Amino acid sequence: MRRIALTAVSAALMLSAAACGSGSGSGSGKAATGGTLTLAPLVAAQPWDLADAGLGNNAQYYQPVYDSLFRLSPTAEVEPNLATKWSYDAARTVLTLTLRSGVKFTDGTALDAAAVKTNLLHTKGGTSEAAGQLAGISGVDVVSATEVKIRLSAPDPSLVPNLGNVAGMIASPKAIAAGTIKNTPVGSGPYSLDKSATTAGSTYTFVRNPGYWNKAAFPFDKIVLKPLTDPTAVLNALRSGQVNGALLASAKSITPAKSSGLTVTKFTSGDVEGVYIWDRAGKIVKALGDVRVRQALNYAFDRDTIVKTAKQGLGKATTQIFNPAGAAFDSSLNSTYSYDPAKAKQLLAEAGYPNGFSVTVPDVSSVFPDQQAAMVQQLEDIGIKVKVDKIPVTQFISALLAGKYPLSYMTLASFRPWDTIQIEVGKSTLWNPLHTEDSKVTDLIDKARSATGATQDALFKQLNTYLVDQAWNAPWDSVEAVYATTKGVTFTPQTFAAVPPIYNFKPAG
Repeated sequence: MRRIALTAVSAALMLSAAACGSGSGSGSGKAATGGTLTLAPLVAAQPWDLADAGLGNNAQYYQPVYDSLFRLSPTAEVEPNLATKWSYDAARTVLTLTLRSGVKFTDGTALDAAAVKTNLLHTKGGTSEAAGQLAGISGVDVVSATEVKIRLSAPDPSLVPNLGNVAGMIASPKAIAAGTIKNTPVGSGPYSLDKSATTAGSTYTFVRNPGYWNKAAFPFDKIVLKPLTDPTAVLNALRSGQVNGALLASAKSITPAKSSGLTVTKFTSGDVEGVYIWDRAGKIVKALGDVRVRQALNYAFDRDTIVKTAKQGLGKATTQIFNPAGAAFDSSLNSTYSYDPAKAKQLLAEAGYPNGFSVTVPDVSSVFPDQQAAMVQQLEDIGIKVKVDKIPVTQFISALLAGKYPLSYMTLASFRPWDTIQIEVGKSTLWNPLHTEDSKVTDLIDKARSATGATQDALFKQLNTYLVDQAWNAPWDSVEAVYATTKGVTFTPQTFAAVPPIYNFKPAG
């Protein structure tokens, strides 16, 4: 699933791995400076056009080629990158950036303020997750070749850090204008796509950009991306040295990974998994339009047992979609829905569904068999009949975004509170595919947008409390991710990230 935002199921229905060879790219599992780093994202590559770009696991496809306006530290602090200075006006609706001079795209075009303007407006015009993070931009003014002013329709509490991720990546305006960017990425980043060593859907090879301004931050001469969606295939690739770093989507892979001599690192990914209720207005399944039914779903799930068994302890039970590290999170809300099938059945009866109802969900068993089994069994335990639609994994994300299913298992990214709101709460956000609207939700969002400090934090908590009470979703847990690496490579986990960015990988030693 893509972590949304996706990493989208935004962020997690598919899998991310890293592989490294020697300096000659032998695939021995040992890396030296100048060698090859191979990553196997959990998700298939999206188009190279940043207007179509997702977040989470998708970011690794874009990071080799496209540089971003800011760089995020491992603790998600904003640092200079293409933009060297930045400041807001008093109203926080105009952001002024000073750009690094002398940077060029690999097609020779200058990376200047005009290029930044072209990119921000182009990406904003898209329909995917990166576009959603730029939705508040009302205009971009070119002041000089190295100065640009970004105008906002209202304050955006997360704009600056988001410009350090995919939303702030800059592609060649020449390639955008020609329309070739969808098939061939052209950026100013540390690498460029080697099309002769690339096979769409299976292998993406990136070689050094000799003109990159910050080569020292990227020690590998080559980056290779090999998407893998099967947990067994990922483990086998790690063991054989075909890849030397991978996100272990199945907790069952941890013990064999350790026994094979792999280094296993646990970290908080910022994802929240569980059952996401897309049809809160009852457009597909009428019953879901009743808050009592949605609350019944929340009482149906034994979160602690799911974490213990399906996740083998990798997560912390929660009823909230907001990241535990963020200001919106309230630990007291986690006691709102205890595991109580009898209470769930009572609520269904009160809502007029004493015999339950039927619901169709997309199949995720090829990647998350334990989670799907838990979802189906515990829904059926309260009388809800579940039909599993056996769609291909490659169609999962597009089907959800098209509003085909009333609910599903899903993992979505939860970063800063405002990011979560932009990803899945607002009426027009990407992961609100059936465009649920609630006047109180809208009012709290509008108030939080313009507030700052403690006042804003309090509004985030009010919104979170309301969403839990209204049972907008049925979250299970805040995800603890597990990343396995071979002896040849080390990495630093990244706060608010499903997988480490490529610039956090180094050759061991």
